[in-house]
Amino acid sequence: MKLSERKSSFLFASLLTIILLAGGWFLSNGNSAERLDLVLYDVMLPIQNNSMSEQVVIVAIDDVSIRELGRWPWSRRRHAQLLDKLTSMGARSVGIDIIFSEEQKDDLLADELFAQAIERNGQTVLTVAPMQYTPVDPISEILPIAEFASAAHALGHVDVELDIDGLCRQFFLYAGLSDAHWPAFSLAVVQAGGERLDLEINRNLSDINKTGWSRQKRMMIPYSKVDEPPKILSYVDVLEGRVPGSEIFDKYVLVGATATALGDVISTPVSRSHERMPGVELNAHIISALLQNINVYKIAERHQIALTLILIVLSSVVILMLPLRLGFIAMLIAIVSISAVSAVLLIVRHLWFPPVAALLMTALIWPIWNIWQLGVEKRLRQHLLLRLENQALHHMATGLPNHYMLEDRLRLLNEMHPSSSKFIVLMILHINWPGSASVVLGRPMADHTLNLIVERLRSAVQGENLIAHLNGDDFAILLTGLKDISVVKATALNLLSKLQQPFKDGQQQFLLSPQIGVSSCTSDGDVVSLLRNAYSAMFKSRIDDSEHLCIYSEDIGQQLQLRSQLEQALIHALERDEFEVYYQPQINADSGHIVGVEALLRWHNPKLGWVGPDTFIPIAEHVGLINNIGDWVLAAACQQLQDWRKSGLDSIRIAVNVSPLQFIDQNLHTNIRSIIEQAGISPDELELEITESSLMFNLDNAVKMMSQIKQEGIELAIDDFGTGYSSLSNLRHFPLDRLKIDQSFTREIGVNNDATEITLTILAMAKHLGLKVIAEGVETIEQAEFLRKHGCDEFQGFLFSRPVPAEKLTVLLKTGIDVE
Repeated sequence: MKLSERKSSFLFASLLTIILLAGGWFLSNGNSAERLDLVLYDVMLPIQNNSMSEQVVIVAIDDVSIRELGRWPWSRRRHAQLLDKLTSMGARSVGIDIIFSEEQKDDLLADELFAQAIERNGQTVLTVAPMQYTPVDPISEILPIAEFASAAHALGHVDVELDIDGLCRQFFLYAGLSDAHWPAFSLAVVQAGGERLDLEINRNLSDINKTGWSRQKRMMIPYSKVDEPPKILSYVDVLEGRVPGSEIFDKYVLVGATATALGDVISTPVSRSHERMPGVELNAHIISALLQNINVYKIAERHQIALTLILIVLSSVVILMLPLRLGFIAMLIAIVSISAVSAVLLIVRHLWFPPVAALLMTALIWPIWNIWQLGVEKRLRQHLLLRLENQALHHMATGLPNHYMLEDRLRLLNEMHPSSSKFIVLMILHINWPGSASVVLGRPMADHTLNLIVERLRSAVQGENLIAHLNGDDFAILLTGLKDISVVKATALNLLSKLQQPFKDGQQQFLLSPQIGVSSCTSDGDVVSLLRNAYSAMFKSRIDDSEHLCIYSEDIGQQLQLRSQLEQALIHALERDEFEVYYQPQINADSGHIVGVEALLRWHNPKLGWVGPDTFIPIAEHVGLINNIGDWVLAAACQQLQDWRKSGLDSIRIAVNVSPLQFIDQNLHTNIRSIIEQAGISPDELELEITESSLMFNLDNAVKMMSQIKQEGIELAIDDFGTGYSSLSNLRHFPLDRLKIDQSFTREIGVNNDATEITLTILAMAKHLGLKVIAEGVETIEQAEFLRKHGCDEFQGFLFSRPVPAEKLTVLLKTGIDVE
């Protein structure tokens, strides 16, 4: 499933990238995104930070001039006077943005005087404009009269390009009728002033309508900053000599109309408050850019498409490769980066790259990919739910039904056959490894071995009988087709025979030592108790290693055998005073103070040396010495607590372990009361730690026994919690004070995710039940901090102290524990 989803996600990502590339190509190749591109260009205008050249001056035919000089148009004698004035003031070149296409009828000498003034100036540029009177008429040129044209230094066209939104952002360096032979008016003015321009004339620029009005060499208009308009002088002020010569000397002078309702006005992206810009001012911006060599061209179409596709591919790879939670941030970074590429090209290289196609396609990547991934996650979630449902009823390693399915089958049998007398048998099979060299080598029960066991069970159990895998070492077999107990015993012995035969794994062979507990009843009997009784029988079988089969009965007794030299030595250990109680501090998670100790039994035999409790305690349980040893440990611990109190130390809690066999002793609470009274301590200073297996062995007996102990005022804790199979519903019935997290989970915190999750679950379960939690096996500060952060109340482990004799613990109680 996971590999299939990865493959489908890769294919979808590839398809998505191809679709986005096609979309980017389409947008770049057409005009669909032109409006948005133009908006971005306008946004980037301030970033260019273009300043208006101080060499550009406008002599404006403004409202003031018209008021003083009279109604427009004026006599060309006046224009001649102005031009002579500009010549005398040393203007570098003069561009007159007025079309003189007809002679002045009322004063024929005026044209001659104006032509002479143009000739005297020598750097005057006049305008040429295209004209189309009706949509069906051909375009024609409007030229100055021949007398003016021959006198002028050059003629220049004033044709500009209006974009789709009606704003002017572009012009053409050359245009003309049929052939683009006229330079732009602004270009002609600059050239008339003797300026040599480094124009990129080899660009791939479009020729439009070569049979009519032709345009060549398109350029973007890099408008100057809004707060830096061109220098504007009033026509009348210049004419009347009210302007200093320095304002005109060596300047490029444009003469044009700015008065209201006079002359051409054009909408531009830098026009304030939606006002339109006079044509003469527009030409001033172009001249300023030409003088500063700010020649902005739109990038060639093929280059635009190529760059757009490259940016889309790079964005797709980055966004699709990153985790979904980072994809949105990556998309934002990609959008900013694409915009930055466009801005850098515009500012540094004076190339306008329209980025909207790349931006739109990039903005689509994450939403589409997110929707796809959510669908993938939904499918995975459904698949996982099915797996979880299957795992809830089956063991992961073998695929056999687990204890939940077994319990369901037992309930079903009880409900479906309430009046029949069908014979029902339940066998609980426990596997261990005694007598095999593999156990010495530490051989684990691997999944392969479990499956070998399952094969032998299936070969011995036929029909509709149920085989269940309860946990790592325990199996259950539910039989419904047997006739009586003799057949049951024969079937169980057959199972034992098959399982006791050597198993082969590669070149090695190993032996198993199984125990079987059997419980039976008729379907009109207590079917629900079958599981409990079968577990009880299996437990009895494990106590007595000589019998691998135990059939549950009310009068079953224990048969003990003497064990090896270790067992013999253990029998006399008490009377020879070979036992010693060590104590390990229990630390308050918040204060760091010692609030309790756990009493831990140690055994030193003169011949065997130190023998670990993991070795001798199971033997003591099997040989029946655990009660006596347990009573001795309890008495020694209580007496030591009294000795500490007499020495003036603060009262602390002392925890003593109770073995499963002690716990099923009906006299346990009586013995504990006697020991407490003899030591003279308070019952609430004692805590008994009981393992999960003790509780689950017989739930009813466990609740009864714990209630009796609680009535004495003694605290109760579950030791090694998490290693058994108690549930929340069972824990609610137990009168507990504390849960003790097993060290196998504590040591794996931060290393094993499963162990960490189990630890957090235990902490949450304890808080839900109102129980305190102590974690054993705390060895690092990181473990302690993690447990404290998630609500653990107390710590126990090597981080604070190893188990030590009473004398050393006395010192710790006086000085405290310093954790470095």
